[in-house]
Amino acid sequence: MTRRPDGYWESFLSGVKPGDEYRYRVEDAQGNGFDRLDPAAPDTIHSALQPGNAGIVVDTTRSWSPFSTPRFEDLIVYQLHVGAFSGRSDHCRTWPARFSDVQTKLQYVRDLGFNAVELLPVQEFCMDRSWGYNPAFYFAPESAYGSPDELRTLVDESHKRGLAVFFDVVFNHVSNADNSLGGLDVYGSGDPGVYLQAYQTPWGPAPAFWKDEVKAFFLANAGMYLGDYRGDGLRFDATRTIESAAGWADDGWSFLQHLTWCLKEAFPGKYLIAEHLPDHQSIIDSAGFHATWFTDAHHEFQRAAAGDDPVPRLKRILGTDFGEGRRYRESWNLVKSLLGSHDDCGDDQHGNTLSKPGDWERHRYFVEFFGGRDNPYAQAKARMGWALDIACAGTPMLFMGSECQMWGYWHDSEDENGDHRFDWSIAGDRVGMEMRRLVAAANAVRWDNPCLRSGDLELTHEDRDNSVLAFKRTLAGKAGAVLAVVNCGDRTFSDYQYGAPTGNLGGRWTQILCTQDAAFGGWDGAGNAYVEPDTQPDGKLYINLPRWSVVLLRRLE
Repeated sequence: MTRRPDGYWESFLSGVKPGDEYRYRVEDAQGNGFDRLDPAAPDTIHSALQPGNAGIVVDTTRSWSPFSTPRFEDLIVYQLHVGAFSGRSDHCRTWPARFSDVQTKLQYVRDLGFNAVELLPVQEFCMDRSWGYNPAFYFAPESAYGSPDELRTLVDESHKRGLAVFFDVVFNHVSNADNSLGGLDVYGSGDPGVYLQAYQTPWGPAPAFWKDEVKAFFLANAGMYLGDYRGDGLRFDATRTIESAAGWADDGWSFLQHLTWCLKEAFPGKYLIAEHLPDHQSIIDSAGFHATWFTDAHHEFQRAAAGDDPVPRLKRILGTDFGEGRRYRESWNLVKSLLGSHDDCGDDQHGNTLSKPGDWERHRYFVEFFGGRDNPYAQAKARMGWALDIACAGTPMLFMGSECQMWGYWHDSEDENGDHRFDWSIAGDRVGMEMRRLVAAANAVRWDNPCLRSGDLELTHEDRDNSVLAFKRTLAGKAGAVLAVVNCGDRTFSDYQYGAPTGNLGGRWTQILCTQDAAFGGWDGAGNAYVEPDTQPDGKLYINLPRWSVVLLRRLE
């Protein structure tokens, strides 16, 4: 290789073809040689840093099906883990599952009414089974999942079915083991350099975000997912870790700004999401992301469903204005997952993460906190969670398994308590089908009512004595206001007096969703199935309100 004036080394080799393997041999000033794998290799044999591994030359050309990334306000996201989404109680016999196995499940996701899938990290990670948050090679897909071409096929087949694809990228740290970035630069003394390692995070060493070479490396990686793989957006893991940068002034924050600025220029219309916990408006207004995860939505709803001061808790999560530097301009600035993300539903410590049994901070599928998937009250509360996610402001996101009341907790493989991958036998049983029908019906309601996707949210009624709260969604210039009434109590009401000032409601309303409907696991005629409530002269609406339910009504224009 020859050294360029800017310090980089390059060479052109004729006859190189896809599938060829390669490594670097680096010599220091004393002539000592060091073998190095290419951290930017587009594919690798596996993750381990050992002589048997190598980078693989890849042909990135492909004929793609036409697809346009949805408008941000139109997104309904299904989050999944590639390795655990197939292989249990289905035709798949590989473990972990591969990109091609997930491809067979895409219509299942689309039939539920989702228009986007968010994949947990798919870059080459340490070992073959992992949640994916231990990156080894950033540009190569996980070898246990398949080849770069198989990943491109998964994206293309998703697009053919109307599903956008979001990639989860982990730029805040690298794996403690099988780290292709460690020791990449070697000083004359033979000591490993710190080219990409700055300080230790709870999960591994962090990159040196202030270096231009590091910025270029990660910008190229993000651009690869949006360009070479035609991704529709990125979810950035643990941006608070990057922001703090262990005291390195503003370097972490400027690194985030650099990424979002350049990506917006190169890939306009792609959705950039930060896992910024706790959330703060600055991640949108200053760091430049389009959205941030809003985990309060899950934790507050969890407690509201337990009867712990439900009305004030729900008021704190429904809209986009929470004060104290948390006032978001757009509904899609917040990603809400009331039933929990992979972090909330998953446990990689044999079900013992964080705390003792019974504590809210345990990691479980939502239904498990209230008696399990065979408990009618637990089922009803889970149905409420997704209906609220659909009705409130924000981008709704569901983690795989929540749509069929998956039991226990999720994990990417077996542990001492058994196999916790997605169980396809549960997806098709009676309880699973009831929840799936609710998810599909709620998603259809969001599609049919534009005010639920980008309109205003107005709190119109609160009854703390009976644990009832209501809010109205409207969209300026559009007909079809939607009224959401939530009952977080054990009492079923006939002719519940919905109080609102005269003129605030107006007209006749028809029920478009009741989470206690028989098709979802409730009963025949639940709610206002046989009536169309009409606003009375006193400005009140008299409605039927089942226990533990969300009732959605649309005004008849």
